[in-house]
Order: sequence, then structure tokens, then C-alpha cells
Amino acid sequence: MAEAVKSSIGNMLDTLHIASNDKLGVAPTEPSAEDIKTLREKYSKAKQDQVFAFYDILSVSEKASLYEQLQRFDPDRINQLADVALHPPKGAEDTDKTSIEPLPESATASILDSDPENIKKWYQSGLEHVANNKVAVVLMAGGQGTRLGSSAPKGCFDIGLPSHKSLFQMQAERIWKVQQLARKEFKKEEVVVPWYVMTSGPTRGPTEKFFEENNYFGLQKENVYIFEQGVLPCISNDGKILMESTSKVWD
Repeated sequence: MAEAVKSSIGNMLDTLHIASNDKLGVAPTEPSAEDIKTLREKYSKAKQDQVFAFYDILSVSEKASLYEQLQRFDPDRINQLADVALHPPKGAEDTDKTSIEPLPESATASILDSDPENIKKWYQSGLEHVANNKVAVVLMAGGQGTRLGSSAPKGCFDIGLPSHKSLFQMQAERIWKVQQLARKEFKKEEVVVPWYVMTSGPTRGPTEKFFEENNYFGLQKENVYIFEQGVLPCISNDGKILMESTSKVWD
């Protein structure tokens, strides 16, 4: 069951183009002429070929980097999104009058004022799902700790606890604990709660290093998935994809 959960979420990450990059550390190679021709035609057809304006003067590593980045985008889809953003349909604000209302009382509850029997039932139900490997944790960890006075990802930050535990460590220990509780309660040989840590471009490397240096805080490495969030390029007021440099799209 654990493998099924991993496979399912792994397929989802691949579909969203935010799965792990297995090519880290591999020397870049220049894309073939045929590959570049195909990609150029795709962007040219979408009238976004300005992204290749400096391609011919780039170094091999820069060409490889730009090609990899442009491959991840669908210029036709970007054009559609840009058109909606820049030219919203007239009266769009009036087309949907559906009001937002609070959820009914039957759909909400709090342990602060709930019946103890209900709390016990929820606890057991949650542990049962964990024991059956039907639970995973997704952590949004793309932020840097600049406002905290640190250049490291926020999850690595020492927030001043007597234990000096980082946010990542506290989360990892909770995952480990709930695995043990479910395993003991339902007499399972192994219980796995896969942990998916979504980073941004700048925080991915430091996050991976931090986990490795701390031996994944007692969790199995194969059950911790660190991946980079997907991005869209910035566009100009006339819908053109903007470049941050000659070899990098501004995303």
C-alpha cells in the first residue's frame, strides 16, 4: 500500500513537472540541432520566439540551461493565460454572483468544545488511515528566512527553543511518532507516512543538504521526497515572455 501511495503521488509530480531532478551533478550538454529546431518552431508558432534572441551566442552550459527551462513551458498555454489576465472578458465580475458562505456546523468541529467520545473516534480513525498507509504529508517549504535574519530555508532555522530543534526536525519527529503510534495500535510491521517537501529554486539545494547532514531526522531517506515547485514565466503588458538574462527566462 505504501508503494502505491508513493507511485500515485510520484506520477502526480511528474504530470505537474515538479518531480525530483535526477540530473543534478551531470555535466551539461548542448541540445541537438534537431531538438532546438523543434523547440524554436513551437515558440515561433506561438509568437514567443524572442526567447531565442541570444541563443546562438550562449555558452554550452547556458544553451543547455535555457533549453531545459523552455522545455518545461507550454507557450500556447502561456498565451491563453496571458490573454485572460491582460484582456478579461467584459463584465467578468458580474458573471458569477455565487456568494461565499460559511460551512454548515455539521461540517466543522473543534477539539476545544467537542464531545470526548467524538475526539477519541477521530483520533482512532486518523491512526487507522495512517496504519493503512493512506496518509502522506506535503510541506510547502519554499520560503527563505531572510526576515528572520537567515539566508537558509525557514525550515532550517533555529527558532530559539531550548532544544534548538529546527522546524524541519520538529515536523520529522511528529511524522516518526505518528508512524510508531499507528504501528503499535494496529499491530503493523511497518507504517509509512511519505513526506513531500516542496521547495523553491533557491531553497532546494540547502534543504536537501540540511536533510542529508541530519540523516533525515530519523526517517527513511526513501520516504522523504524533496522537489521544486513549478513556475510560470513573467509576461509583459503585450503578452510576451520576459527574459531575466540572455540565457534565463524571468519566472
